[in-house]
Amino acid sequence: MAKISVDINGRKYALGCNEGEQDRLMRLGQKLDERVKNMATQFGQIGDLRLFVMAGLTMLDELEEMNKSLDKEVDKRIGNLRKEAASANKSAANAENKAIKNLLDAAKKIEKLAATLETK
Repeated sequence: MAKISVDINGRKYALGCNEGEQDRLMRLGQKLDERVKNMATQFGQIGDLRLFVMAGLTMLDELEEMNKSLDKEVDKRIGNLRKEAASANKSAANAENKAIKNLLDAAKKIEKLAATLETK
């Protein structure tokens, strides 16, 4: 298990993580530090716990908004795919009906030709 130290709002926090995750955890710590410092600039040093809670809530709010946006985009794309699938199915059915009609017409012509040949 690897150990790192992140600096958030001027305080160091020792954290453990799996090997290979150190860089990512450091990067996330830096983002949290930026967010907490932004909260401290807006509201003053009201205590680490409150700043952490506020930073966490604003991050979750952004995440929720992104999820809603992604859900809307997914629904839109699914709708478009359904329309395209319905159109493709309709085109395939039309092509199948045309092929059936052409085969029936050809069969009638063959039967007519066969009848003509039998009478000769």
